[in-house]
Amino acid sequence: MKLHIVYDEIHRLHADPSGRHPSDPWRLERALSALKASRVWELAELHRAPAPSDEALLLAHEPEYLRMLEEESRHGFHYIDRDTYITEHSLTAGKAFASATLQAVQSSLESREPWFVMPRPGGHHAGRKGWAMGAPTLGFCLVNYAGIAAKAFLRRGLRVLALDFDAHHGNGTQDILWQDARAVHIDIHEDGIYPGSGEVGDWGGEGAEGTKVNVPLPPFSGDREMRWAVRNVVEPIIEAFRPEAFVISAGFDAFVGDPLTHMRATESSFELFGELLRPFVGSRPLVIVLEGGYGQGLQKGLAAFFESLMGLREGGEGEEREPPHGRDVRELLARFWGIG
Repeated sequence: MKLHIVYDEIHRLHADPSGRHPSDPWRLERALSALKASRVWELAELHRAPAPSDEALLLAHEPEYLRMLEEESRHGFHYIDRDTYITEHSLTAGKAFASATLQAVQSSLESREPWFVMPRPGGHHAGRKGWAMGAPTLGFCLVNYAGIAAKAFLRRGLRVLALDFDAHHGNGTQDILWQDARAVHIDIHEDGIYPGSGEVGDWGGEGAEGTKVNVPLPPFSGDREMRWAVRNVVEPIIEAFRPEAFVISAGFDAFVGDPLTHMRATESSFELFGELLRPFVGSRPLVIVLEGGYGQGLQKGLAAFFESLMGLREGGEGEEREPPHGRDVRELLARFWGIG
């Protein structure tokens, strides 16, 4: 069983010339170096992104949003909001990684081998029309690759589970999947930080109620709260929903010491996410998209996740602690899923 990794140097064209922005090209270089240094590299096959195209991007985004990005890109490097920049090459890179995401979906459908897409620009904050669910900015993101993957699986008639464990709520992905009952979106994130969405009561649009499951964790949560979320929310939903395809927004900014969050997860949490998905490697299509991570999590957490996913590391059991919103989450699961 191979782990297919999409990495392409085209991502370096999306960069702040000052080098001061947290979403810099070196994030991907550090992540790739961590994979090369891990045991999983023996199972890895590296792929470049295919030629850019509009088709994949338009699976998840509205045409007017694409036209806006095209117009902005003509002006060269500048900020389109206070967090998010664009360059003359950003959209070309985004379209290339969007095409790579479609390739990953098709290949994983055929082989049942997991694919890991390492894109820049990100990511999961970009909604159908860009700014999503009241967010004040795009949060560094221009193209939602997880949304593209989920939509591609849905187009093939499959039930999709989209799991996002980035510390920031995946508001763009939730926006893209809001109306579709065939797509369950579970989002485990830090409460009270950007983008300000992801409340337990945000459970989906009309006809899709209960399929959008938010698990907000208080600042300074760590492995015990993560374990509670996996054991009491994600695992029961997987058992009840029986997804036919998985899309994972893999963010590593919940790792202790990340400069953009207050979370305190360690390698144990990311081993747990790998362990959660391991039974489906080889039996379900699985596309993983790199999201955030601005500290050690991009090395230690990422290696722990993929080594566990590929059966090269055992996580073991640990203590659980129900977060303050845990009761609300359990009530949602009982109401919509008959769980509990």
